[in-house]
Amino acid sequence: MRTIPQAQHRVLVTGSRGKSSIVRLLHAAMNAQGIKTYARITGVVPRELNPDGIRTISRSAGAHVKEMRWWLGKLPAGAQGVVMENSAINAEFQGLAGRWLQPQITVLSNTVPDHQELWGPGSDNAAGVLAGGIPKHGKVVITEANNTDPHLLNLLSSRHCEVVVAQPASLAGEDFKRINLGLAHTVIEQLGLATEPALQTMLAVEPDHYDFHIANHHGVEMAMAFSANDITSTRALFHSLNWSPDETHLLYNHRADRPGRFKSFISWLNRTGWKDVFIIGDKPRKCPDLAQFLDIKTTRDLIQLFQPGDRIFGCGNLAGLPLSLCTALG
Repeated sequence: MRTIPQAQHRVLVTGSRGKSSIVRLLHAAMNAQGIKTYARITGVVPRELNPDGIRTISRSAGAHVKEMRWWLGKLPAGAQGVVMENSAINAEFQGLAGRWLQPQITVLSNTVPDHQELWGPGSDNAAGVLAGGIPKHGKVVITEANNTDPHLLNLLSSRHCEVVVAQPASLAGEDFKRINLGLAHTVIEQLGLATEPALQTMLAVEPDHYDFHIANHHGVEMAMAFSANDITSTRALFHSLNWSPDETHLLYNHRADRPGRFKSFISWLNRTGWKDVFIIGDKPRKCPDLAQFLDIKTTRDLIQLFQPGDRIFGCGNLAGLPLSLCTALG
């Protein structure tokens, strides 16, 4: 496979959450400075961001770690910048993205617990897996919060990494947006590019279609938090709304292949005070005591369950019906 040494700027983005947002910010900032940049975001809807726009990457089968190598091999020889999200989940494959891309800088967005069925519970296990994807002797940009994690810092030290700590951006808004913007801004600085124009460009980047947002459909408010995935981020997003639980219909989209994620949400789904708790998607083996499974396949059938004035908080997993909801509700 042709490697990418001719691309002057090469950035790898890893972590539990926020990877796609950081990739999009970096792609916009680098392109705005005349650097022909190609980026790849993964997940349920994999996409390539090229100098001229966005292209959906078609899959003939399920996601596979070798998709990253295939994509790198397809990049044009004139690529000046490459930003790639590490799509590996299994611990044994974490290091492949760095080996294939040979990044100058790696961004570690966070070490929030996720993929518990593969990583095990807790942030220490997440850190152990994700650190394996950071090239040895490489430069890594981390958050202030991760800089206070002795376990992670020991892991990075054992890999002889140069650690750069990013400050959150000084602006109003949700903490996760300030943190992601701060990480991307620090990368631009470390690459030796103009930081102030980059910041203005990144501030103007439109939210992704699948990012957290509130959709209003005929008086029904639906908070789209399906892409958050982990319980910590999901709780934070709910609290940011200042919605009362007793006026909120909680909607969890379940994936049978993410049992660890479902387990981490159960106590939150089972807390008293919600107006209703509904589960869609794959039917779990055992529903939480306070939840009701809805065997619903279409957005139309789901939306018809609610009345004007209702508030719905959707969470859990993006795959399946929530993808259609994002398209139908905007």
